[in-house]
Amino acid sequence: MPKVSAKYKEEKRTHILESALKCFGEKGYQATIIDDIVKDSTISKGAIYNYFASKEEIYIQLLQKRTDTFFEEMEQENASLSRAKEKLMNIFKRFKKQELTEENQQAMRVYIEFWLYGSRQDDLKNLLSERYNRFIDYIVKIIQEGQASGEMKADLDPENISRIFWAMRDGNVLHYSFLGEEEQYRYAWDVIEEMFISYVQK
Repeated sequence: MPKVSAKYKEEKRTHILESALKCFGEKGYQATIIDDIVKDSTISKGAIYNYFASKEEIYIQLLQKRTDTFFEEMEQENASLSRAKEKLMNIFKRFKKQELTEENQQAMRVYIEFWLYGSRQDDLKNLLSERYNRFIDYIVKIIQEGQASGEMKADLDPENISRIFWAMRDGNVLHYSFLGEEEQYRYAWDVIEEMFISYVQK
């Protein structure tokens, strides 16, 4: 039997994840069954279970992959930036330039649906909380950096400010995922950026 390369396995995993995201977006996470992913990916159920133990694990891996990609790309983009304000503005730039395809809109719906689903199960709630705290810490560090350099107000609570940032982000995503109003989504980001930057900077 020929040995399967690591590259082949990774390509298979990626293909399954992409099919799963498509199915989750079209039918919803809870309504999707493994057979839907089998049909879309044209990979047998047995082969899928060789890579993932359950539908839940597929989603968790999807979420982890997207999360890791976000932080890797932000770190690369911020490497050449020296000011905290520039790093904050770079995050807004990323969200504002996001392609609002049907696939991305569906991914937003799945993200919100899984948050609600996971809130009712302690193990998933803990996992989602860990992920959320990773995003909170990211903004906290930028705010603290700005306070240390004198760019940002010293009396700000970095954690509260970070929570407000992600609450605004998630709210805008929720509205767009439901209404699909691209112009309003982008306009909201412009306003959020202006309000947020003016509030935190000296």
